[in-house]
Amino acid sequence: MPTIASDIKVEIRARTDIVQLVGEYVRLIPSGRTYKGLCPFHQEKTPSFYVVPQKQIFHCFGCGKGGDVFAFLMEIEKLTFPEAVRLLARRLGIEMPAPVDPETDRKAPFFAMLEQAAKFYASQLYQAQTGAPAREYLKTREIDWDTARAFQLGFAPPTGDALARRFAKDADSTVLLEKVGLIRAHGSGAGHYDTFRNRLMIPILDTHGRVIGFGGRILGKSDEPKYLNSPESEVFNKRRVLFNFKAALPQIRRQNAAIVVEGFLDVISLVQRGVPNVVATLGTSITSEQLQLLARNAQTLYLSYDADEAGQRATLRAISLQRDTPLNARILSFPDPKDDPDSFIRREGVEKFLERLKASQDIYTFLVEMRTRGLPRPLEVHVKERLVREFRDYIKAIESPIARSETIKTMARLLDLDVHLLEAQFAQDRPTSSAPPAEKPASAVPPAQRRREEWVLKHLLDHPDEFPRTRSLLSSADFTDPDLGKIFSLIRDTVERGEGPLQPADLLGALDEPRLASRLSGLIIALEEAPPEPFMECVKGMAIHRLKRESQDLQAQIAKAEKAGDQARLADLQRQQFELRRKIDLLGRNV
Repeated sequence: MPTIASDIKVEIRARTDIVQLVGEYVRLIPSGRTYKGLCPFHQEKTPSFYVVPQKQIFHCFGCGKGGDVFAFLMEIEKLTFPEAVRLLARRLGIEMPAPVDPETDRKAPFFAMLEQAAKFYASQLYQAQTGAPAREYLKTREIDWDTARAFQLGFAPPTGDALARRFAKDADSTVLLEKVGLIRAHGSGAGHYDTFRNRLMIPILDTHGRVIGFGGRILGKSDEPKYLNSPESEVFNKRRVLFNFKAALPQIRRQNAAIVVEGFLDVISLVQRGVPNVVATLGTSITSEQLQLLARNAQTLYLSYDADEAGQRATLRAISLQRDTPLNARILSFPDPKDDPDSFIRREGVEKFLERLKASQDIYTFLVEMRTRGLPRPLEVHVKERLVREFRDYIKAIESPIARSETIKTMARLLDLDVHLLEAQFAQDRPTSSAPPAEKPASAVPPAQRRREEWVLKHLLDHPDEFPRTRSLLSSADFTDPDLGKIFSLIRDTVERGEGPLQPADLLGALDEPRLASRLSGLIIALEEAPPEPFMECVKGMAIHRLKRESQDLQAQIAKAEKAGDQARLADLQRQQFELRRKIDLLGRNV
């Protein structure tokens, strides 16, 4: 990734009004020296999202996200850091040097060739003679010309080498066409032939709107596969791409929901009829990468695969993978199993389709109904036992107690089981406290001690000139919370390097760990209007607290040495203990 000069980042951050920027996405209300509003990153009814203009930072106490203007733009628009910097630079009219990125330069010829191919296929669609079969096919599928142009639809001629003859002019272009999967060499070694022949061509775009591959659909009945997709290349990885994602993204975010279908033409048909938040997988099964892409942009996922065996397998795979994301997955189906989204919406219209969307099933109801479909009623005991075992992992994965309870009730009804018996069965699988605890939790630290540490850190951030007074007393070890200790070290190192005025937004930008950035932004905002406390008393109190912890550890070692009869070790430990107590006494008299 190309490096962006530090002074440019500082200038952009300083000149960007964070309240104005955030206000384009969130309705902000003044609240003292801060602004608050409903968080744009998660659903909430009570505002927990705050912006501090003086410090150019934001923080949400509900979901924990926080940072500077770059972090906000990266999160809200799903941009990389360089993309966020350049977008803000354009808003401010700041000139930036052209990026030098060898990876981008290396891939540029691939994108250029694919773009040319897309234009070639599109031109063939409208050729009077050549494109007639494809145009007739679009009519039978009720796809209008505006939609065809919006999706850049095209046609691959049946001649077999039309693309090769047009673009394979020399060795370099021939190799490039082979690498992006548009042509293949004849087995005899004599020339090349087109990969796509006599197919409706559907360009596949990346998140930047660049053509990265194609889907080719046969025009009639054939032994060939119905869909033929581009092979993977330097720019095309089908596991990470969703058809129509770039165009659908604004509506996916606005509706907080995405519809995933199986075929390209399902997407095109739904979009044409007013359902914009729809995407398709490139192949039958959805991947974990595609689910993560959707989870970053929506909360609800509607799955609508075909009712055949392959579609059912794809649905089960999606449900399994979905458990590793915060997505709420639902199953969209139709009364007639032969229907798919395209056939249903063409026959019944968009209103009926939206009704089916509202009537979608939660994944657990769907799974139980699918597993019990066709089984003789009443279900035999061993069948019920098997189904309960199968659903054990699904129930354990449900975080919300309310959702878990409702799901168990649904299962009890569908399996004709006593709900209390089923709840007791699944309760045995819930995690218990028998697992070994992690490092000392923050809750074990006395609240007064935690407040003291947070106040000291906030004070040093606001008054870095206080560092010389604390150098002999304070270190990262004095913080019982390891996160606060890491933040302290960052502040101290920044001050000692003398890199100019200490700005909270600069520190947040320097934190590589999102968890630490969230902790710091939350701490700053929480203490923004808190009354001041005696700084040096807090520092000395932290030092005393650390020395007392060390004294307790030494006391345990002394007891072991006494038991072992190790007199030399005992004398050394007692000397250390005496010195610690002397320091504690000295600090205590000066607090």
